[in-house]
Amino acid sequence: MSFIQEHIISIDLGLSKTYHFIQINDVHVVTYSQDIDDYMAIEKALNQEKVWMKQRLDFAHKFKESFDPKYMLPSTECLNQLIDYSNQNNPDLVLLSGDLVDYYSLSNLDYLEKSLKKLRKPYIFSCGNHESPSELFVNICQGNCDFGYVDLNEFIVVSMDNSKRQIKPSQFEALKKIHDLNKPIILMMHIPIMTRHNEDFFSKLDDYYSMKYNASDETTTNFIHYISSSSQIKAMFCGHIHGAITSFIAPSTPQYCCSSGLIGHVNKIIIK
Repeated sequence: MSFIQEHIISIDLGLSKTYHFIQINDVHVVTYSQDIDDYMAIEKALNQEKVWMKQRLDFAHKFKESFDPKYMLPSTECLNQLIDYSNQNNPDLVLLSGDLVDYYSLSNLDYLEKSLKKLRKPYIFSCGNHESPSELFVNICQGNCDFGYVDLNEFIVVSMDNSKRQIKPSQFEALKKIHDLNKPIILMMHIPIMTRHNEDFFSKLDDYYSMKYNASDETTTNFIHYISSSSQIKAMFCGHIHGAITSFIAPSTPQYCCSSGLIGHVNKIIIK
């Protein structure tokens, strides 16, 4: 057993060639710098690192995921290894689906910016609830944290920030414009979505773990109905749960939750 744990996902869209993605999330990096952090900031970083040392074990146990305690690495080293793994696999796109850092600080943001510059391939980023406020991560989001997309000619990958468990009208309108291009869409956001089709699973979890079709504002409810009834939305990728979970937002539309980067979990995605 190594630190990296691959979960291979294959999606058949009938494309002319095969694409490879790597999905990473929930690394919860905490770091500090003697140059820019005061005593209180350093104390917070050290305490949070201890918290996640235990939390990663708790989540692995909860979702019955294997994790060897000998790989109880510092969060910064977890991210380093995940980036090295991604570079070795040479994907067409890296999906970063949130909570790469545990909270905003100058040192955490600086470390994340420097780390992502090491990626040799393009990435698309979705803020998690720990990347808050999202406006401070605009450089990481490459200009727009609310909505981003990568057009791969045969299909489009869309990233949306749902870290507050809601969708803004401007985000919904942006998705509709992409939808009008009449191409298959792969959707990525941090928090998974509960629809009528996967309600049995998500209703067993705390409300914290999903964005619900029956407990949201009007725009978010309309958005959930829109994506769960669209034949162009082919799959969703998310994180947040710290467990590798597959459900369906519609009968033929899978939602893949990638487990935690703190235990080396990655989704290795093949789209053909």
